[in-house]
Amino acid sequence: MCLSACVPWTVRSIDESHQHSQGPFDATAYVNSIWRSKVVPAAASARTLTAGLQCSSPCLVKGQGRVARIDTESRSGLAFLNLDGGGSATLQIGPAIRGTALRDALSFIQFSQFTNQLEFARVGNALNDRVAKTVLPPIDENQLKGAQIEFSGAAAWAAGSAPEIVPVTLAVHP
Repeated sequence: MCLSACVPWTVRSIDESHQHSQGPFDATAYVNSIWRSKVVPAAASARTLTAGLQCSSPCLVKGQGRVARIDTESRSGLAFLNLDGGGSATLQIGPAIRGTALRDALSFIQFSQFTNQLEFARVGNALNDRVAKTVLPPIDENQLKGAQIEFSGAAAWAAGSAPEIVPVTLAVHP
């Protein structure tokens, strides 16, 4: 009786099979189709990042602060920020963006929308690629050091450290 409750297979409708006959899933096209209409507006309406804010999973934040220091020793460059109003944060400045914080912070992107975990992972990679190519211009360390910046994006907290942000919007003011 207990074994009959377990279903070790997946049933797909004929319509889903037809969908895949049109070609493989294109994560970049998917991200391009939602970037301006969904991603940017969601980040713009995010909570303001303050010293006491913490989320248990990646969440959307916005804020401003001054760049205290930059670390570009690896391809996953970081800018360390002193936030206006107190507190600190780290901003990913690339050229490589790591993690899935942006994908995971967007409530309208759910695993159940995709055929499998590979498609879901490709969406995370395509979001990071979009940030690296369109949000983050080539970084001039001399221009960024000490600059005042405004940002919105996805923040993730690691135990005992400042939030690390993947930017969706970024404005640099000397």
